[in-house]
Amino acid sequence: MLVSDDEEALTGLEEHWRRRLNGTLDVFRSEPYFLEVVPCGVDKANSLGALLAQLDIKREEVIAIGGGVCDVTTLQIAGLGIAMGHSEDSVKVCADYVTASNEEDGVALAVEKMILADIHAAEIPLDLLNERARHALMGNLGIQYTYASEDRVEATMPVDQRTRQPFGILHGGATLALAETVAGLGSMITCQPDEIVVGMQVSGNHISSAHEGDTVRAVATIVHKGHSSHVWNVDVFTSTNKLVSSIRVVNSVMKKR
Repeated sequence: MLVSDDEEALTGLEEHWRRRLNGTLDVFRSEPYFLEVVPCGVDKANSLGALLAQLDIKREEVIAIGGGVCDVTTLQIAGLGIAMGHSEDSVKVCADYVTASNEEDGVALAVEKMILADIHAAEIPLDLLNERARHALMGNLGIQYTYASEDRVEATMPVDQRTRQPFGILHGGATLALAETVAGLGSMITCQPDEIVVGMQVSGNHISSAHEGDTVRAVATIVHKGHSSHVWNVDVFTSTNKLVSSIRVVNSVMKKR
């Protein structure tokens, strides 16, 4: 590798060596100030191709991010090629998408937009979430997530010695905890990776009762999806679909510090 701030000199050397070494070595400028000489066929694209074959991964399953001229073939072989914002125009035109520059956290932005934002509701690991919450309030109350998407979350909770009043019916406080649990997960699914969600307000109307031995079901649907707050409506039903409570939950959305 030759390094120089004399771009004109490197261009001349590139043209000269490319003619002299044709068929023996490859010559290219990976950056305006880099001139590289490597064995023929040794490049990022061929290396990626060999790796895909060894791991049995389809090119459609691969995202490549690059910023230099030597990255062009890699961007083209990947299912999704992403050029950095500071790339030369000749690189950008070969990419499927152009992200921000290094100084603007371009790689992180691309990962958030192309990977994290594309998590589908069906892929949310409810079993894992339920297991992790086993020793938290959810687990103590027997709450289990049963369905989750950006606009709707459902969970169940038993009416037993943990959640009932002394005279055998569902405790209103446990009902509110169930409502905050489903609304909290819904907001976490909806918010961006650099954001966190905290409960801001919960208020409910208890309409009828659920008796010990039953299992209630909470259905949360989003009413307002703002940049700084989410509003959820949570209806709680008995196992026979009798409405027990109707609850409004407001969550605050904040940037991580």
